[in-house]
Amino acid sequence: MLIGELAKRAGCSVRVIRHYERAGLLSSVRRENGYRHFDEDAVEHVLRVRVLIQNGFNLDEIRPVASLHDTRARRLVCADVIRLYEEKVDDIDRRIAELTELRDRARQRLQVLVEQRLQGGPAEPG
Repeated sequence: MLIGELAKRAGCSVRVIRHYERAGLLSSVRRENGYRHFDEDAVEHVLRVRVLIQNGFNLDEIRPVASLHDTRARRLVCADVIRLYEEKVDDIDRRIAELTELRDRARQRLQVLVEQRLQGGPAEPG
């Protein structure tokens, strides 16, 4: 199928398809007329990539599991995607913990500054 049909069937723009192709997440074959041609599996592939992006993954994280066109690789994809999600959840948990700690420190500092202001004392830096 041509790039326009793939974009339509996958519910995205031609620009997105080109972006995925440049990023190495999607492949096509150039015909003699210069048009890109994608096989039927490309629709499912684009949809899977879009789900991963919607779930917070970036292209670099997706690239290692992007070989969904290879039949042999499809059997491994499930385990690879599970690992990818496990790593993403761990990363999100770590970031939440860091942000929670930062919020708590900022809240404590705010409380000190408010108390100083109420007491009319000299303001401490930051």
